[in-house]
Amino acid sequence: MFDLFFSYVYRFLTRYLGVRRQMSGDAKTIVALIGVYDFTFSISSLFINIFLFRNHDDLAIPAYYNLTSYVTIMVAFWIGGHISQRWSHLISYQLGLGFNALVFLTVLILREDTLRHPCFLGVLAGLGIGFYYLGQHSLTLDMTETKDRDYILSVSMFLSSILRILGPALAGWTIRSFSTEASIGSGSSLGYYLVFTVALFLYLALIYRSLRLKVVPRKESFDFFKVLTFNNNRDWNRQMGIQFLLGLRNGVFWFFISLLVYRVSHNEAVVGDYAMLSNFLAVLTAYGLSRKVSAKNRNAGLWMSSIFIFGACAALSWKVGYLTLLIYALLNMVGVTWFQVVFSALGFEVAERAREYKKRKLEYLAIRELPLAAGRILGLSLFMASQSYFGESGLRMGMLALGAIQMSVFLFMPKSRKAESLARSLKKA
Repeated sequence: MFDLFFSYVYRFLTRYLGVRRQMSGDAKTIVALIGVYDFTFSISSLFINIFLFRNHDDLAIPAYYNLTSYVTIMVAFWIGGHISQRWSHLISYQLGLGFNALVFLTVLILREDTLRHPCFLGVLAGLGIGFYYLGQHSLTLDMTETKDRDYILSVSMFLSSILRILGPALAGWTIRSFSTEASIGSGSSLGYYLVFTVALFLYLALIYRSLRLKVVPRKESFDFFKVLTFNNNRDWNRQMGIQFLLGLRNGVFWFFISLLVYRVSHNEAVVGDYAMLSNFLAVLTAYGLSRKVSAKNRNAGLWMSSIFIFGACAALSWKVGYLTLLIYALLNMVGVTWFQVVFSALGFEVAERAREYKKRKLEYLAIRELPLAAGRILGLSLFMASQSYFGESGLRMGMLALGAIQMSVFLFMPKSRKAESLARSLKKA
């Protein structure tokens, strides 16, 4: 049944997305696997936060869930790296899918009592995300060839983008329709349980399909601390500084905006529609940038995208309502997508110059998670402390401060890039 689904996915790619180049069986499989995972994650991760928040209107419960997951993701990358190098990265991939499935199995078993165990749920989610992404990155490298990898990844990203647009909206509509028709005994949670059941089934289907993947086992060492303490790796270390700054903002806005949308609307369908609109704007922005962006305008792109992101956060810090949420969606998705495109290109350039990068890609992937997780943990902790001490005004100040953080990335730009920027500025002067 799952292979039949894969054949339909590839037929969709060739017929509707203009994919004409032939892909190997492994390439088709990895594209479909990533697409199904992204769809499943989009319908479940958004509404698990709403589920934890809706009955008590308490930010602390989803905050504890996410804070615990951030810590655990960092640990999972380190453990997954050892598993991938010493045995097989397929094990890390399957563990990630398994822990993701356990999140929703736990919710379906505990139901409303889940609200008493946000940290336990966060540990399961963190292990799922960390193990999965390390394993998926390794599988992608193994199952694609260098000459075709960029093309295959672009097809995969386009398919995943479409599925991420559809996923939240479908989940939101499902939850809302079943909530209004639910019996008194089932309460208003029936729609949530149905969505979580679908997510559980899809994760189990992915695990089943992964059992048929064939990869070459590894027997290599995982020298995490050796790579972490490399000398003469300044550009990479500066990029880790940027990762930390991104984590400060990402740790809060990863889940907080969906809670604000629900707080204003009290309607899961509106939350799903809002996520659909945001993802659609991201796809349009990515398409536009693919025709305009180049290495020559990276610095301008970083500046402009940072200004867009700050403007989005400033609008919400002024007032939270339907209009400002729409303004935030427009400015933020354009800004974040623009920033990520430019920063990713710069990141690849820096990574290629890092010491022993080709030999130690898994170590670098795990190390990159450290400052990102540290930023998420610190950003969310300070944000919740600000809300605890200053109430609603603390939330507004926190959003404004986190929006401004993005502009400080230029303090950590690689020296080579900063020198080029300075030279161009002096030349113009």
